[in-house]
Amino acid sequence: MPWQGSVVVSEPMVGYVRALKEAEGGDIGVHASLTLLHALLAEGLVDELRLVVPPTLAGRGRPLFEGGALRRLTLLDVARTDGGALLLHDTMR
Repeated sequence: MPWQGSVVVSEPMVGYVRALKEAEGGDIGVHASLTLLHALLAEGLVDELRLVVPPTLAGRGRPLFEGGALRRLTLLDVARTDGGALLLHDTMR
């Protein structure tokens, strides 16, 4: 059963997202795909990040930003969930 309003994309994702950004429309969201996020960050196609930071520590995992490059973010908003997670809304500009 297809998701209502979804589109199957068979072309390279970065080009598809670039075309979406140039067209009229709303926000573009990426959920649970660090590989896609890394590709979009490398091409400068990310304007904002909305991060969920849980109140747990993990010793390993894939970094959000590859190559150890520092990125300057501007915090726009922060909220806390009932479970203690922080919801961070940052801009890349």
